[in-house]
Amino acid sequence: MNTRPQWAASGRLPGLPRFWRFKAAARIVRAALYKTRWPLLILATVLAGGTLLFWLAETHANPLRALLYVLNLVTLQAGPDDLPEPLPLQLASVAIMLGGLLALAGGAARVIQLIGDPKERQVAVVSMFSGHVIVCGIGRVGYRVVNELLEFGETVVGINQRTDEEWLDHLQRVGVPVIIGDARRKQTLIEAGVERASAIVACTSDELTNLDIGLDARELNPNIKVVLRMFDAKLAEKVSRGFNIKTVFSVSALAAPAFAAAATRARVDYAFKLEGQLLNVSTVTFEPTSPFIGKTLEQIEDELKCAVIGAWSSDGVQLRPERSRVIRPGERYYVVGDLKAVRALNEGR
Repeated sequence: MNTRPQWAASGRLPGLPRFWRFKAAARIVRAALYKTRWPLLILATVLAGGTLLFWLAETHANPLRALLYVLNLVTLQAGPDDLPEPLPLQLASVAIMLGGLLALAGGAARVIQLIGDPKERQVAVVSMFSGHVIVCGIGRVGYRVVNELLEFGETVVGINQRTDEEWLDHLQRVGVPVIIGDARRKQTLIEAGVERASAIVACTSDELTNLDIGLDARELNPNIKVVLRMFDAKLAEKVSRGFNIKTVFSVSALAAPAFAAAATRARVDYAFKLEGQLLNVSTVTFEPTSPFIGKTLEQIEDELKCAVIGAWSSDGVQLRPERSRVIRPGERYYVVGDLKAVRALNEGR
């Protein structure tokens, strides 16, 4: 089964700017500047301090000439004959030369490290993020979660231990940074910007690993929203109650209503439980012979104790249509209700 979304084939998300690659490149440049900020600050201090020193010492006629002399020192263009006569200024010239060279070498080393190490590039990009969502475990479930978050307009950072997942390349190609590492290590979470993130989704195939990730994330960022994928409904309930992690989803608890509803004769698109009550989402197309033709949405909702959440049209889905709207033959609506209401609407009785 192909789990790739439609945008993966084009390499660009719906609504993503046409020149998004240039924006991604600009983000890399900003990350490089951030990573080399200390060498750049040292170099700027050396240039400014040297220029001021030689101008005030009156070895050069104006600040521009003093700056050119300092630049020649840093780039090794100045020879022994160019050094000023007083010994203190000669020593200062040597110190400026060494300081400038060390700053340049440090900056160059950081840039080379950034270019040569893919993980360093990802970490550098993430360092520019704030308020993003971290998804741990880019498997089949994690990949789908990332897709949905991107559709919601969220900024996403992925963490995955393996490098051979087929969808990692697709995500990185559309600008989603993926940190390769063990999400159970606090350092990996820090590299993913957990201290600045708004939420973290732990959706690996091991529920204890997910719990470990969630607790570490909460320790590093007490305000982060933690979403855990779990398989045991009882454990999920205990985790939610015992660790104050409100968003815990039991896979079995989520899947069971959908399986049960699908096994009935009712036309159910989705099913879920709300406060213990099974609710179903159904697409209802009203036939000309339906007894509901001519009634308003308000009348149907009051009669069947359901909720009409959307109406289909050529322009797309209209959410929460007017309750005074009258049902006409061939119209399509999206309804939430129990199985009795869903059956009545679809079977016209």
